[in-house]
Amino acid sequence: MPIANTDEDAVAGLLRHPSTVLGLSDAGAHASQLCDACAPTHLLGHWVREKGVLSIEEGVRQLTSATADHFGLHDRGRLGVGLPADVTVFDPDTVGCSPLRRVRDFPAGADRLVSDATGIRHVVVEGTPIREENRDLVDADGPLPGHVLRGGSA
Repeated sequence: MPIANTDEDAVAGLLRHPSTVLGLSDAGAHASQLCDACAPTHLLGHWVREKGVLSIEEGVRQLTSATADHFGLHDRGRLGVGLPADVTVFDPDTVGCSPLRRVRDFPAGADRLVSDATGIRHVVVEGTPIREENRDLVDADGPLPGHVLRGGSA
């Protein structure tokens, strides 16, 4: 349900502006009205591939190191020796997201909107593969890789 920034030419200007930092969340408070989980794949599919507003390199930078740097997460958003190795491998020709759909999987049958990612091949968290070709590689009930970040560090 678009409520702001519905003019694509204006949004293109915002995405190109050097002061723009990507981010969107209401922490799930309005899950039956809004699904922002697809924002990264929508950016890569729509604004990078389809519209050419950003290069693929700039789109990835905006989603990774630019955002991490803005929030003081200096060991995140880039690959390097000794860094956590959080990686998403995607196909630039197919990355995107499905249309929104409503599911009723919350307690008491409450509903929420979801969108499925497309074109994502692998997801690695702190060097541990967790997804491959739409298949979970870890037990969601078992120990999971990664750490909660507080104050700019894990």
